[in-house]
Amino acid sequence: MMKKPLAGIINISINNILSIKRALEYIGYNTLIINEYENIEKFDLIVLPGVGAFKEAMNKLIETNQLKSIEQALQKNKKFLGICLGMQLLFEKSEEFGLTKGIGFFQGNVENFNKHSVDQETFIGWNRVKFTNEKYFIDKKSIKKDLLNNAFYFIHSYFVKCRNQDIEVGISSNGKLNFSSIVKHKKVVAFQFHPEKSGKSGLLLLSNALKNL
Repeated sequence: MMKKPLAGIINISINNILSIKRALEYIGYNTLIINEYENIEKFDLIVLPGVGAFKEAMNKLIETNQLKSIEQALQKNKKFLGICLGMQLLFEKSEEFGLTKGIGFFQGNVENFNKHSVDQETFIGWNRVKFTNEKYFIDKKSIKKDLLNNAFYFIHSYFVKCRNQDIEVGISSNGKLNFSSIVKHKKVVAFQFHPEKSGKSGLLLLSNALKNL
């Protein structure tokens, strides 16, 4: 019997990580929660989930020395998944509660919806994703319809403005504003929405995204 790959889930104590843990186990991973610095060699995937404030999350990553684990994973080109705030933290800085420096793996900044022409300043609910690189996510025609026609669950007041559009593989909109909802570079993929809370389509997308990293 093949050994299941091991996913390490970074716990920044400001979000519920049970749903992502269950989702990863459902798609075939063993999981381990990471609460402090840990050598990342044994992990096949590192996951940075998050809901909450950018500044608080960065402070927690620094305090617990988990930032070091993340930086090592990114330097060693490990498979890496960011979700919601976890995606935003991978960028250079956020203007939430004053400017805060992020991890800086991706180029670009995190901005507030309230400065733009949007329908919801805090977006909560289902939204569609336009895939700009279908081949990456959709490797079978049988699942194409399922992923292209379904919406995914978002909850956020801030969005990422990419400096490099080559990394954008999914785009969503809020009113007249288009924003990056999926980014990918090397073995790092990140979602602004919650695939683990988006039903069958979300799990399918998550499974395909990680399989094709």
